[in-house]
Amino acid sequence: MRKIPVFLVMGFLFTGMISAESKSSVYIIPIKGVIDLGLSGFVKRALEEAKKQQAETIILEIDTFGGRVDAAVEICKHLEEIKPIRTIAFVDGQAWSAGALIALACSEIYMSTGSSIGSAEPRAMGFGEKDELTDEKVVSAIRAKFKAIAEENNHPENLALAMVDKDVELKKIKIKDEIRIVNEQELEELRSQHTEGEITVIRTVSLKGKLLNLTAKEAKEYGLAKETLKNRKELLNYLGLEEEDLKEPKLTWSENMVRFLTHPIISPLLLSLGFLGLLFELRMPGWGVSGTLGLLCLALFFWGHYLVGLANWTEILMFLIGLVLLTLEIFVIPGFGITGILGIGFILAGVFLAMVKHPFTLPKIELGRAFYTLGYAFLITILGIFLSLKFLPRSSFWKKIILSFGEKREEGFQITSTLESYVSKTGKTLSILRPAGKAIFEDKILDVITEGGFIDKDKEIQIIKVEANKIFVKEI
Repeated sequence: MRKIPVFLVMGFLFTGMISAESKSSVYIIPIKGVIDLGLSGFVKRALEEAKKQQAETIILEIDTFGGRVDAAVEICKHLEEIKPIRTIAFVDGQAWSAGALIALACSEIYMSTGSSIGSAEPRAMGFGEKDELTDEKVVSAIRAKFKAIAEENNHPENLALAMVDKDVELKKIKIKDEIRIVNEQELEELRSQHTEGEITVIRTVSLKGKLLNLTAKEAKEYGLAKETLKNRKELLNYLGLEEEDLKEPKLTWSENMVRFLTHPIISPLLLSLGFLGLLFELRMPGWGVSGTLGLLCLALFFWGHYLVGLANWTEILMFLIGLVLLTLEIFVIPGFGITGILGIGFILAGVFLAMVKHPFTLPKIELGRAFYTLGYAFLITILGIFLSLKFLPRSSFWKKIILSFGEKREEGFQITSTLESYVSKTGKTLSILRPAGKAIFEDKILDVITEGGFIDKDKEIQIIKVEANKIFVKEI
């Protein structure tokens, strides 16, 4: 008998140990909070890591009210790519809307007691609780996606359809000794094929006009969930998996940051703060804190959307071109004309396209989300301007940073300023007054300020009053 070298035997044993250890590993990936493109990026990374480590089982722990449908579709695509690895959805809370689609994309579904799944009608979510029902075209597309994914993973198709389409009515029936969940059309076909009395309607599973949402007990009864369990530990025991082999990837700080920046509430706030910062900066001479903070907020907005694949360099370049054109209109070109209009147009187009993943097809669900974000950003901006003009000058904070003490003649002070002799004199602006700038009076260049409005370069002006060293003017 030929002898096998010892190092080969040890090599085979070592390889076998590594393989056994790798294949026995269990990955648990959390699907928590709003489903967004930042989450889909994290799930993709975690699934690739699990596949690389030859994980035998991947458990998606789901607790979400839903979110972006495109993000859920991407997660479903990533789950499809790692087959034939066993994938399990453990609904520990809610798997609503996009969360239901992700659960259906797994080969097995388990639910904790007290959890629910369903309510997946697509809606164009906006700021806060505001939403708008999407059109039939979108509903039809999502309905087809739910059906295809349920069929691919051997889940009841009718239940999946009733979750996304409220026009589907389902009945639980008994044909001889067989229990089935059927829709109205299927029920009529079965009645035409069987004699009266062979088919018994047990109950209505889903009423027409209402979306299907199943409790854990109902999901098990109707064949969607394999079992209801109390918690993760009980699930692992039920599946015969060891907790020692458990690996749970975590969101990195950068992934958390991206999810925060692209949140449907944070995005319009960043836009609003950016717009407010730039508007305040235009009313002040020089460059200060408000302009820097405004640009920082806008940079964070584009950075977050760039990392999740919504914005690219085209949208960022459009926004920068818009800023340059608007700056030229304000500081260089007198009046307000085509340059300013183009600048505003480029800025709005850059921001809008940065929120749309499919710019050439523009699905209504994405279009509505982008309009909501822009709309709420403008609303917050206008509200911020109104509040700052009305209440900020009276606030204690403003009084602390602004010198409000004046030397009034009524209090015994003698005003000796030589500038008072210029009151009522006329001159011409040498720069745009925004509201401060320079003007010339009788060959003397003075720093002047308007009472709030803007005056273009080379305009005739008149001095209306002098307070200390401040010269106030108006356009003639």
